[in-house]
Parts: sequence; structure tokens; C-alpha cells
Amino acid sequence: MSTGAIYHHLETLKEFLEQKTDKRYYLRELGVYAYSSLKNNIETIKSPDFAHRELRSPILRKLMKITSKRFIQFEKEDKVLSIIISISILITGTILTGLNGFYSFLLFFIESEQSNMDLFLQILLSFTFIINMIVFFIIIEGISRLFYKKKENTFNFFISFTIIQFPMVFYLITHLIFKSLWTINVSVFNLLDKILLIVFQVWSLWLLSYSLCAMKGLKIESCLIISLLLHYGSFTIILFVLV
Repeated sequence: MSTGAIYHHLETLKEFLEQKTDKRYYLRELGVYAYSSLKNNIETIKSPDFAHRELRSPILRKLMKITSKRFIQFEKEDKVLSIIISISILITGTILTGLNGFYSFLLFFIESEQSNMDLFLQILLSFTFIINMIVFFIIIEGISRLFYKKKENTFNFFISFTIIQFPMVFYLITHLIFKSLWTINVSVFNLLDKILLIVFQVWSLWLLSYSLCAMKGLKIESCLIISLLLHYGSFTIILFVLV
């Protein structure tokens, strides 16, 4: 066996074992899972909860710091608070969508061509945020069931699903401020508005990926692929519709 192969195996072992101050080796969390699986003759070893894994990627570590883990995981002691937060996001997003004169489409907002809208039309536009959330959830749940055979935690996933739109509420607030101050048509503010949209979309995509991982037990890589493909797919649809 080559030296490189030996080092590779030693690096792999670090995921399972750690040496403590008493010079003894102890099983890490992944090691405990592997040992339990082998002991019980389970063919496939399940990955431990992603929320408690030691992340090597500095980008993922930073993203985890801005992730509402306790509310997305929908722990028993946080259920009531998670539901209140989800409903608050839904109501706030609905109101802001109408005030901005937007149609809501996944993580995008399409501006209405009518400059002066009456109250009735604003209310109709507002409800596209709620309809969008339901359609968004059905698509994600459908992909999980169809391609990954993941049918668990559907109700909890639905209740906490609104949290992924939390960053987009910030975008709606900033856009409304620019619009109210009549600065949205100024090139600098218009560019800033687009940059903020992208930043908040990335944040929402991460929350969606983490939510899929926590609720459906998918690998984070699979969750990111689903999120990005869906996002770019919706972007392509908007381009074809608007052009």
C-alpha cells in the first residue's frame, strides 16, 4: 500500500475516532452510528443529523450561523413558536407583495405593468404570495417523493416551509423603501436592489436546502442540487415569459 493511500485511510478514520486528553481513542458521532449499524446488521449506515455534523467547508459553516435550525427542524418544544413565526412571515410577505405591486413566483417577484393600482388589485396580487408558497411546497414535496422516495415529515415540512421565505421578506421591505423614496429608478439604487435580491435569494436557497436535509433526510448535496435546479428553472421560465 502506498504512503498516499495510508494517509487517506488515516484521514478517513478521523471521521470515526478522536483521541482525548487521556490518550485514549473514542468514537465520534459518525463512529457511533457506524458501530450501531454494524452491530444491528443494518445494511445501510445512516448519516447523523446534518445540523450536528462538523462542517469542513468555511462557506457552509458561515451559512449555518444564519440558519434558523431550531425552527426548521420543528422540535417538539418549539412547535408553537415555529408556527407563529411561519404565519407571521406569510402575513408579512403577503402584505408587502401587494404594496410593492408584485406577482410572486417561487423566489422571484415580477412587477405589475400597471403603475396606478386600486386596492382590489393590490389585494389580488398579495394572495399570489400565499398561492406561490403552496405551489412551491407541492413541487419540492413532489420531487422528494418521486425521485428520492422520501415521504416522511410532510406536515412538519409544510408548517415550517414558510421560513425559507424569511430572507425574501427583507428584500420586499428594502424594495418598498426604495419605491417609497422614488429612488428605485435611479441606476445606483436599481443596481443595489438587484444585488440585494440575489443575496436574499441565495440565503433562501440555503434555507430550502437545509430544510430538505433536516426534514427529509436527504444528503445536503442532493438538497443543493434540487434547490439550484428549481431556481434556475424558474429563472428560465421568467425569461421566456417576459422576453
